[in-house]
Amino acid sequence: MKKNIDILEHILTYCEDIEAALERFGREKDIFDTDRDYRNSVCMSLLQIGELTGHLTEDFREGTKDSIYWPAIKGMRNLFAHNYGAVDVGLVWETAVSDIPVLHEFCERTIRMFRFLEQEEERDGGMER
Repeated sequence: MKKNIDILEHILTYCEDIEAALERFGREKDIFDTDRDYRNSVCMSLLQIGELTGHLTEDFREGTKDSIYWPAIKGMRNLFAHNYGAVDVGLVWETAVSDIPVLHEFCERTIRMFRFLEQEEERDGGMER
């Protein structure tokens, strides 16, 4: 599980990068449509998130598929990596403003739960000594 948590921490960082770009450039689709730096910043973070999802264990992805649809994230990464010129800017925008906050919350919640359980194990282990 530790490997998955490390990956989720990296994914969380890229979610935060996207959210920072939305704040910096403005949460207006018109600006996103016309500003290449804005789009490229968001697209690169989405590509990295997609790449990282491939490193999560299959058991983890399978066990959390009701919360996060991992194949769609990986699919967007593949689109960016192999067919960047055909990227649907509207889809990227919707992903950034609608899906990334959900992924961000999922990562935070999962990491928090893992850390809590880790502390419980340490505390329980310390009592046995």
